[in-house]
Amino acid sequence: MDIERFKETLEKLEMPQPVRERIVANCIAGKRFDKEDSTVNTSKRTTVRRSALIAAALSVLLCLSAIGAAAVAAGYFKDVTRADGAVVGTAYEQATEELALSVAVNENQLRVTVTMLFPDKPPYSECEQLSIGDCQIADMSGSVILQDASTEPSPVRDGKAEVTLPLDGLGSGCYQLTVSRLIGGKKADQPLPISGTWQCEFEI
Repeated sequence: MDIERFKETLEKLEMPQPVRERIVANCIAGKRFDKEDSTVNTSKRTTVRRSALIAAALSVLLCLSAIGAAAVAAGYFKDVTRADGAVVGTAYEQATEELALSVAVNENQLRVTVTMLFPDKPPYSECEQLSIGDCQIADMSGSVILQDASTEPSPVRDGKAEVTLPLDGLGSGCYQLTVSRLIGGKKADQPLPISGTWQCEFEI
């Protein structure tokens, strides 16, 4: 195994430093077994060396799997295009794991608190205001009571925004709010749709 070439490949991958060091250590161990004293039984040396190489390979596969899973979970920017292919804006997709929503009932309104889990990461670091762009409310049987609802923009402070949603017409009972799109941005900039799936239950 070419350890130096392997280390160069690792340097190009984004991963926590302890993971990187563990993989390199496993590979160096495999290299060391290659240079065992000739007094060691050949078949035993081969078995040990193969075990070390297998362990190193498994470490790489596990690390790459974790990186792949993180990449799948991470949000990303996407161009918004018209039917003719012209780019007319930007959207942010797959943000479910980057925002947390909680709710509280206040008289005939639902107060929704949106918390940015990565406030220093774009696009959240650029958001001065936030609103709900698309949501629905259903009862516990799954019947949709309110659909395609939205809110007015609210300021973002310390990585949080509180928006209110009217609950007019809802009787006593348990409900579930499902938000599929938030709208972020600055006052002078084009609004940025932020898509994901967030669900919260509440009771009136």
